[in-house]
Amino acid sequence: MDFAKLNKLIASSTYSELGLRAKEYLQYQHSGDENQDLAKTTMYNCMVDFLQDLGMEQKQAEQYCDNSDNLTELAQYISSILG
Repeated sequence: MDFAKLNKLIASSTYSELGLRAKEYLQYQHSGDENQDLAKTTMYNCMVDFLQDLGMEQKQAEQYCDNSDNLTELAQYISSILG
């Protein structure tokens, strides 16, 4: 994963939605209710689109996002950049 590209893209206001979804995902990650499911699904969809914007093929992006550890790592990284 090229985090240098990630930094550049996240700085754009276009990705403020992704920042909000990352925070939501982290907030509800261990809630064990429907909010957790919704946050995970939303984060998954946003990240697949985002990784495709970085040049990753859709199937590869989906496989990457199927791993919840990868979603958590990306959510933490994005949240740390956006504050």
